[in-house]
Parts: sequence; structure tokens; C-alpha cells
Amino acid sequence: MYAKCPKCSQALPATGWEKAEECPACGLIFRKYARAQVQVPVRPATPRIAINPVASDSAGIDEIEIEDEALARIARRFLYVPAQVEAWRVYVNAGLFALTLFFGWRFYRMDIPEWEMSATFMHLIMVPFHEFGHLLFMPFGEFMTLAGGSLAQWLMPLGFLLHFGLKNKDNFTASLMLWWMGTQFLDLAPYAWDALVPQHILLSGRTGDNGAHDYIDMLGTLGLLNSAHGVARVMHATGLLVMMGAWAWGGHILWRQFQRRVDFVA
Repeated sequence: MYAKCPKCSQALPATGWEKAEECPACGLIFRKYARAQVQVPVRPATPRIAINPVASDSAGIDEIEIEDEALARIARRFLYVPAQVEAWRVYVNAGLFALTLFFGWRFYRMDIPEWEMSATFMHLIMVPFHEFGHLLFMPFGEFMTLAGGSLAQWLMPLGFLLHFGLKNKDNFTASLMLWWMGTQFLDLAPYAWDALVPQHILLSGRTGDNGAHDYIDMLGTLGLLNSAHGVARVMHATGLLVMMGAWAWGGHILWRQFQRRVDFVA
């Protein structure tokens, strides 16, 4: 690149000077120097997060070193663990985590066409919120009215996630809310599947052949009705991915809570 260093005039080796990366005398990095001459900004380093498992102060705020300040604030908020966590709470959280693993895998293995999820407690508790979602989104037009039922099933756990994660700083419970959101993708996938060949009796007491069916109308409007089974498979896979994200997040928080467990919080 240079026959001699442009900073200290050190002569470079007679052979291979065109491939030299830096000056052996003053350490000048030729690539950065060349970019500076033409005012090409050097690409910033990839943001790095280093989490110290030991609390850095009495409030339990972790040391998180990251170049992007906005990303650092998000990381501190959603990876926060108090300096001390009561042991009984850690063990209860571990039990809840185990239940999400058990039921999450069980829900994922349920048959989509048969809509086995419709007989589970996760489905039954969401039916009222699904119907309320239709009413909530009614002012935004016919399509959003139809979509509002499904949106409500996703937005409900998302709202609780933000509440526990941002307001209460309880990130383990927030991870459970993310897991809950993942189960709603699993719950709605059979509804989308049923749109192609309606078989299931809906709340109206009829099938989609002669009654209202959210996904027949929505997928029809979007031109995806013939791809209903493919849409259902994508929703089903998305549910598993969301739950896996929740398990990774919750498992990380739980491990750090275990490291900070105490009999009583002072």
C-alpha cells in the first residue's frame, strides 16, 4: 500500500510492502490512514455486551459494557436481576420454568388439523379476549375487526410483558409472558388451517361454510386462502420460536437469580 510510512517515513521491506498492514516503527495502520485522507468513516466496531454476574452496586444493577447507549439501556432493563433474590422465589420460578417446558412442548406436538389446542386451558382463557378484540378494532374497518380477535391474543401477553419488564423490573415473569404469546401462535394456527376446508364448529355453532370465519375472510382478502395450510404451518413454527426465545431469556434470568439467592432479603 505504501513504500514508506506516510507518518514517520520509515522505509518498508523491499518485498511485500504493498501488502503491509501497519508501520513496524510507529504502528500506523495504513488502512485507517487511507480512509481518513478521503474522509471515509471507519466502520464502528460491533456492539459488545459484557455482563458481570456479580452486582456492581447495592441496587443490583449489572455492569453492561456496550458501545450503543440505546441498546445498553434496553439490555440493562431486560437483563436486570436484583442483587439479592429470596431463595423461595428462585425455586418457585424454577418450577414455573419447568411447567412452561412441559406444556410448551406438549402444545407444540398437538395436531394442527384436529385443533387439540381448543380443549386446553390456554385456549379457553383467551376466548373472551379474542371476542373483545373484534370489538376493540371495529373502528378501524372490516379487515381489522376480523383481525382484532387474533391480535388481542398476541397483544394481551405483550402488554403484560411490558408491564412486568418495564414497570416492575421482573424479567423472569416477563419471560413467562413471552412464552404465553408463543402459545397463542400455536392456538391460532389450527384456525388458519381450518380456513381451506372448514370442519370445526365455531362459537356461532356453525362451520365456516355457512357462518363467519375470521381466517376465511382475512386470507381471502389477502389472496392467501389457498395457502391456508402453509400460513398455519408458519404460525405454528413461529409459536415454537417465540417460546424458545422465552426459554432462553427466562433461563438466563433464572440462573442469575439462583446465583444471587439468599434466605431473606435485607
